[in-house]
Amino acid sequence: KVYTFNSVRKSMSTVIEKPSGGYRMYSKGASEIILRKCNRILDKKGEVMPFKNKDRDEMVRTVIEPMASQGLRTICIAYRDFNDGEPTWDNESEILTELTCIAVVGIEDPVRPEVPEAIAKCKRAGITVRMVTGDNINTARAIATKCGIVTPGDDFLCLEGKEFNRLIRNEKGEVEQEKLDKIWPKLRVLARSSPTDKHTLVKGIIDSTVGEQRQVVAVTGDGTNDGPALKKADVGFAMGIAGTDVAKEASDIILTDDNFTSIVKAVMWGRNVYDSI
Repeated sequence: KVYTFNSVRKSMSTVIEKPSGGYRMYSKGASEIILRKCNRILDKKGEVMPFKNKDRDEMVRTVIEPMASQGLRTICIAYRDFNDGEPTWDNESEILTELTCIAVVGIEDPVRPEVPEAIAKCKRAGITVRMVTGDNINTARAIATKCGIVTPGDDFLCLEGKEFNRLIRNEKGEVEQEKLDKIWPKLRVLARSSPTDKHTLVKGIIDSTVGEQRQVVAVTGDGTNDGPALKKADVGFAMGIAGTDVAKEASDIILTDDNFTSIVKAVMWGRNVYDSI
């Protein structure tokens, strides 16, 4: 059985049959999410130790946050054994609990050297760059700072999806344009966000009447779940290499080299054609 990765569970798991009988499930995914499902951990010698809530908070403080604030993506690797016959694999919430944590690793996804300059060009051209990501907020903030989306000392917001929804929805859970209008002008980074958050933000900025004129919104994305936001945007940029067919179908422009600098070129040529007309 394979539980494939998706943006809701932010993890993936594979179950294999053990030669000695029974089953073992290996899971990997966003560290805060997988650690919440662990109740044991392997120590230095590989012995299984109990893993309580206070141990988890300690690990978040001493391992995950320091890695994330250096711009590393943290991934937790864990496993679980099923020795008493075959469980019902469809009951995901019962299967994906009581895991034993093996390790937390930090992976660097380095910012391409040409990106900070491209973002600076966008700013000079009057374009505000916002980052919407599934990453942990510390990782997102560190990467946003590296590429110049956020500069230290600015009065900008970096929010997590949960907090963002709390601020823009009323008691009934409906999005209120007035509340959204208070947030989006300052929002630069939206972390641990879901595909719906991306769509809500794009729609909110397009529908907004805060400025003298309507905002024109361009969106980039590569995944199937970016489809709605790419479609809603005035201009959707899909990734030609990493992008799924759904993303390409939903967008207006496909970046054949998956590079942010190509967006700057698209703006330049677009304005050039417009000025010429």
